[in-house]
Amino acid sequence: MVKQKDVYLAVDVGGTKILAALVDASGMVLRREKSPTPREGGAGTLHQALENVVAQLLRKASDITLDDLAAMGIGVPGVVDTDQGLVVVTPNMGLSNTRLGEYCEKTFRLTVAVANDCNLGILGEKWLGSARAADSAMGILVGTGIGGGFIQGSEVWQGARGAASEIGHIVMEIGGPLCGCGNRGCLEALASRTAIERDLREAVAAGRPTVLTELLEGDLDLIRSSILRQALERNDTLVTGVLRHASIVLGHACLTVDHLLDPEVIVLGGGVIDACSNFIVPIVQKIVADDCLAAGRDTSGVLVSSLGDDAVLLGATAMARLRIGENPFKKRFAVASSYPPIVRGKSDVYELGSKRFDADFYVTASGKAKRHRAEPYPTSLDGSRLLTPQHLSRPCRGGPHVLFIAMGAKSDLKLSDDACLYLRQRAIEWHALPNDEAVEAYNECADRKAALVHVG
Repeated sequence: MVKQKDVYLAVDVGGTKILAALVDASGMVLRREKSPTPREGGAGTLHQALENVVAQLLRKASDITLDDLAAMGIGVPGVVDTDQGLVVVTPNMGLSNTRLGEYCEKTFRLTVAVANDCNLGILGEKWLGSARAADSAMGILVGTGIGGGFIQGSEVWQGARGAASEIGHIVMEIGGPLCGCGNRGCLEALASRTAIERDLREAVAAGRPTVLTELLEGDLDLIRSSILRQALERNDTLVTGVLRHASIVLGHACLTVDHLLDPEVIVLGGGVIDACSNFIVPIVQKIVADDCLAAGRDTSGVLVSSLGDDAVLLGATAMARLRIGENPFKKRFAVASSYPPIVRGKSDVYELGSKRFDADFYVTASGKAKRHRAEPYPTSLDGSRLLTPQHLSRPCRGGPHVLFIAMGAKSDLKLSDDACLYLRQRAIEWHALPNDEAVEAYNECADRKAALVHVG
């Protein structure tokens, strides 16, 4: 049981959904709740939606009340004056020029930290994600738009007016496509999912064949990142070409970041990266590595977010802790006590607390265990079954620092090259071991960890 005042309320207000979570001091997400972001109405409508999702979260967490919480962190897109809790301007929602921090403090009776969501994303990655070992890091989130955040030590660089690191609006093509900000040729207008969708629709209208028309049954109004990945997997010529161009533009934007800020690592995240990292990231890495100014640069400095959707939530938690005088970066939290041990019983039945598994299962970084209902394993030339990124994505949710893989009774599993790349891109250490050794190593590990156990 988490003791009182060791729990924080974290909220990510996005363009399509509001995500709220209860997070403990070690970064464990104890419970989460989400609801749609209102598309109509002003600040009052959004305030009510925020109150509703928090109320629903606390109803489901019957053992935790507002009085048990230590502080609150909240991330919103756009320009934010963090010192004043003021949302200066935010696109596509009615929070511009509102004192969101003051409202939340009065409503929830908590100390509140409000910040730009991308700044919180890289703060989360620095605390517990891919950037945890770096002194400086630039985060670039590629989704519907493109946002960024830069951190030095544990300090987010916000700029003179709170508008630093808006990398989506650096101009990459003079006179290029119109961007939502009103300028032309911005990175966001060339490499975001919105830009990719635009280019694909224009090509289809011009008669270019593509598997997208089959996957989307002819309706190309919305092309989600998961559909782009499926088209890549089917070697669709049009999607491959459009995504390659977007990746090249993104690579040169990363090169610009390197020249301007020289961060130790660049962390790429967002829906497009989550879905298509194995295609996009090697292109970006090659552009960075081929830089004439710093020939032979180590491409391991370009990483992928290991926290995914939790990055903003964990960054909000870290910011809330800093606001009340705590510093999550100054001490190492003993998270092992939060994980129920894996116990192997008779007849290959495994137990974690009250849960029992007689088939493959996984344990995430938040200590939650679930049945592993995975796709079939492809076979290598030597007859081994291959673990792919698709098999690792669920166990690796929430950014484990170490993944333990119990290889099963036959021990005929091995990681594919793509699976190894997936883990390296996210700075996740891994150990593939016989079952008893993997379970013992997992139980003894005091780090942020996950497990994938093959029972049969």
